[in-house]
Formats: sequence, structure tokens, C-alpha cells
Amino acid sequence: MTATSSADTASLPLAPPHPPRAEPAHEHAWTTQSRHRTADGTLLYVQCLPCGAQRVDLQAPGDAAPRALSRALDAPRTSGR
Repeated sequence: MTATSSADTASLPLAPPHPPRAEPAHEHAWTTQSRHRTADGTLLYVQCLPCGAQRVDLQAPGDAAPRALSRALDAPRTSGR
């Protein structure tokens, strides 16, 4: 019986630990705050009720659903003053 050297296993690299995961983002519940007709279609100003984020969508003629023209912007923060 042969003894294995500890040097055989000591050189194996270990995988780095995984960083902590951030809380998953929620699926926004968009509601229309206002709408305006334009030459390109109807602009929809929408807001997520749970978090207050806002976005602008475009409902073009013939489109089945509106598409986002902007990315979701966080709700404005209010100061405690």
C-alpha cells in the first residue's frame, strides 16, 4: 500500500465563494397615468403602483401591445423635511 502525498491534493484550486445575491426585482404592475396621440401612435405615461417607477410607452398603429420607449425610472425620493 502506498501513501499519497499531501502535495497531490494541496495544489487543487478551490472555486471562489459566490457573492451574495441581491433581492430579485419585482415584476412591475404598470398603470396608465396619461396618454397622448402623436403622429407615431399613442404615447402612454405609465407608473408602477407598488414601487412608483415611471416609464413612457408607445402604442403604434397596428401593434398588439405598447412597447417601452424609456427604461423604468425609480420614483422620486422625498426628503423628510
